[in-house]
Amino acid sequence: MTEENQESIKEEENHFQSFSDAVHQASDDAKEKAREAAPKLKEALASAAFDTAYNVAYGAVFAGTFAHELLPQTLKDGIQKGADAGKAAARKAKTKAEDAFTHPPKSAAITPAVIELPQSP
Repeated sequence: MTEENQESIKEEENHFQSFSDAVHQASDDAKEKAREAAPKLKEALASAAFDTAYNVAYGAVFAGTFAHELLPQTLKDGIQKGADAGKAAARKAKTKAEDAFTHPPKSAAITPAVIELPQSP
């Protein structure tokens, strides 16, 4: 090997070493910045979640209360009676379904099916 070739190889090794050092330094810097940013990001996300939950709850309660105060009593009574009737129908359907699954009807006995095939001439 000539001296010029050795210098060229050494220069290439230095480039690779400096590139490797740069990658390691960038990795270390990124980890440090992420550790610094994580608490701030967690705080921002928690604050956003709180604000969202608060606004949804406020909007739902405000709308319900406003509608309740705005509606005439006869309409409120109709809504209440309809809700009660719906609950009663749901309970009745539930009971009927439970009875059907726990006590099958006696006429539901399994009978073999008879299939008649036409005779060929």
